Amino acid sequence: MQLILTFIILSIITLTVVLLIILSKNSRSGKVRQLAQENNWQYQEFIDFSDVIKQANFGILNYSQNAVFRHCISADDEHYGSGFNSFDCRAIEPSGIHNSSIILFNLKLAPEFNNLHFSINRPSQDKDAFNDISKQQSIRNQFRQQKLIPLANHQIPKAFLELLSKTSEFDIYVNDPAQSYRFLQGICSTPKNETSLIHWFLAHPHLHIEISNGMLLAYQKNHLIEDTSLLSAINTVEELARIFSQKI
Repeated sequence: MQLILTFIILSIITLTVVLLIILSKNSRSGKVRQLAQENNWQYQEFIDFSDVIKQANFGILNYSQNAVFRHCISADDEHYGSGFNSFDCRAIEPSGIHNSSIILFNLKLAPEFNNLHFSINRPSQDKDAFNDISKQQSIRNQFRQQKLIPLANHQIPKAFLELLSKTSEFDIYVNDPAQSYRFLQGICSTPKNETSLIHWFLAHPHLHIEISNGMLLAYQKNHLIEDTSLLSAINTVEELARIFSQKI
């Protein structure tokens, strides 16, 4: 009788372990971990950021005390020639609680642009007479907290302004208008770069783009990237990082 009970207990334990392994493998954590292993990247279930990333003052990461960062993939510059991080972020922002997938790439910039903070924000398309004013006010408050100011058209190089006119509507916020002018002018200095930017923004008008402390951050608000699309999304942001990394 004792042997039978022992057998039953061991069987239950074994079955529980197998089920946990299967569930873990099929969970978001398991799938993202597998993607990282296949590409020789590092994976962490929960993360805390380095001081360098915290000091970058990215809008969505400003609410770190109210945010959870999970499913982080990180890599050095061996794969793309530039290090990157990808992670899920649940942040409490002025405009609400958002669950978003963040992709963060290191840029290779001329030293004069290492302190540039530059944000391309796509205005909300779901406007109505009841909520538009409050939404726009919360956005302005967020950029004010980041010490960013909006650029007027005359503060944007003609080539970049024409580029934006060919894509969806964008607002640009920066910490240094003169510095951002030189940066954008340099990025659009060649037809190849200008064409690449136009194609990129036309293909991805829904993404929030931010540059700070030599890093590029991209995400779609309140959107978690499916594990099957994560590699493609990383490749997409790397394309923009390569364009912005042009030495000036």
